[in-house]
Amino acid sequence: MMKRWFSIALILVICIMSSGCTQQPVTPSTASTPTTAPVSPAPGVPAAGTVLAELSNTQPNASLTLDPSTFILSFKTDGPQKMVFQINGFQDYEETGLSTTGPFSGSLTFGPVITRGIYSMNITSNGTWTAQLTRADPKTPLKVPVNLSGSGTQVTPFFYLEKGQYFFARNETGFSSPLYFLHYANGSYLMDANNTYVQPGFGEGSSHLFLFVYITESGNYYLNTLMKKNPGAWSASISPVPAIPHMGPGPAMPEKGTQ
Repeated sequence: MMKRWFSIALILVICIMSSGCTQQPVTPSTASTPTTAPVSPAPGVPAAGTVLAELSNTQPNASLTLDPSTFILSFKTDGPQKMVFQINGFQDYEETGLSTTGPFSGSLTFGPVITRGIYSMNITSNGTWTAQLTRADPKTPLKVPVNLSGSGTQVTPFFYLEKGQYFFARNETGFSSPLYFLHYANGSYLMDANNTYVQPGFGEGSSHLFLFVYITESGNYYLNTLMKKNPGAWSASISPVPAIPHMGPGPAMPEKGTQ
């Protein structure tokens, strides 16, 4: 009997030690826990003030991809010269021309850049100059009433306007004044009610000292001045039109024959 149990135990030991009688380890299935590949973050929009392109009289062309935003082209000249600015990629952009009578630092905006795309720019001139393209920063707008001043062709800081009517006043008139162009924060022009001109709309050579501007949408705005000959001092202000108080009925007038 003992020999019989010993034989059975020996057979079990041999079976356990052999690979044919052991259960193979189970490999975890990858179907239930799929592996996710790391996703690369989308390219971020450059910070405000970041130089996106540099141009000069020795390198007057640039081509780059721009995301929707407002962009400022700042330029410096070393003396009298004639300049023509041209940017391709906009449907309705017209080239801008100006001249300088001496060393000058100015700025322009182009746009608006509504869709991401490739834009190319070219600046021609008969003198020495440099230029930089940067993204504007509308995060800290000025509050009205706002007083603005500059010299020639320039882009002002952003300012916040509530919906309503405003006085746009200037201190220079006629051809001593630059042309003033009001823009929404995205670069679009602020047109008049009939969509015929860019506000405030003094017009070249105008003698008006002030005009009314109507803001249909509260938000941030900025001003771009354009002067044919630079530099040239200018100053302007924007202030709300005071609300006219409601006039109630006057005193009752006694009828004839009564006291």
